[in-house]
Amino acid sequence: MIPTIQVDEARLTEVAARGEERERGDGVSLAQACILEEIVGAVFGSITLWYLVTSLAGLA
Repeated sequence: MIPTIQVDEARLTEVAARGEERERGDGVSLAQACILEEIVGAVFGSITLWYLVTSLAGLA
């Protein structure tokens, strides 16, 4: 008599879905944090550039 072994095989879609959920959560939170920092920097840079241009225009 040959013993039979039951193996729970993971399907490729299940493995991909598990990895995708974890990566999506970490990646999205990192992207959101980075875009907020970039927006703040862009606003500050725009205000600084506007101030410099108007100051130089006032001297002329």
